[in-house]
Amino acid sequence: MGRFDGALLASDMDGTLLNDKHELSIENTEAIRYFTENGGVFTIATGRMLPAIKLYTQQLSVNAPIIALNGAAVYDTRSNTLLHSRPHDADLVMIVDSLAEAFPELGVEVVMLDRMYICRGSEISRRHCEIIKEPYVITDVRLASGDCMKMNLTQSPEYLDEVESYLKESWPGVFYIAHSAAYYLEVLHPEANKGRGLDVVTGIMKTDREHVYAAGDNYNDAELLKRAAVSFAPASSVQQIKEAADVVVSSNNEHAVRDVIVYLDKLYGGA
Repeated sequence: MGRFDGALLASDMDGTLLNDKHELSIENTEAIRYFTENGGVFTIATGRMLPAIKLYTQQLSVNAPIIALNGAAVYDTRSNTLLHSRPHDADLVMIVDSLAEAFPELGVEVVMLDRMYICRGSEISRRHCEIIKEPYVITDVRLASGDCMKMNLTQSPEYLDEVESYLKESWPGVFYIAHSAAYYLEVLHPEANKGRGLDVVTGIMKTDREHVYAAGDNYNDAELLKRAAVSFAPASSVQQIKEAADVVVSSNNEHAVRDVIVYLDKLYGGA
């Protein structure tokens, strides 16, 4: 019997598991290994697409399907199998054209499971491509192929606030919309979010709700944290998430996930 038998921990990546340089610390890595070697189930819940996730999975002791693209996909990296998806079913070309006309400075990224198209460029999208190590190539949305799992809209926070209002007024109920960072606005299928993704993983792993834990730092983590028996937020989180979480741990630059596992170690009988 392992100390963490029956426990499932889902962690956000950017701003939670990764530091501000988008690096994975040794402290977090070793804590996750300790958790899984002692019976725990660990997964990640991220807005990233598969190639940008796989930059890190070889270093992580992930032993459950991952929640990708803010819950639009649940994917088993061990068998390379898509287990669940909620792609957009709206008219993507019409929406991108409408956004381009209404907001000429808006960056628009159309994201599939394994690739991303830059359909409208911005300096923020350029930096985003550098972070996730993808080429910055602007492509007409009409040439995008595959199921669109999400749109990522990029610009200043004030600009994105206007875009969010426009989307909600123009297409009420058609999207799930959430900020994943100050300069990113995620637009998904209305039934796609990290919380629903965690529901899927919990079912696959047959985990009791009272042993489900989650950590996240931004608005797109809100539904994830609601599903947890105990939810955690790094000290560096946005204020709304810190207030919603059950426990605030150290910042993402100070090994927040390690501190989550220290808390769970005590909860499951540690000294």
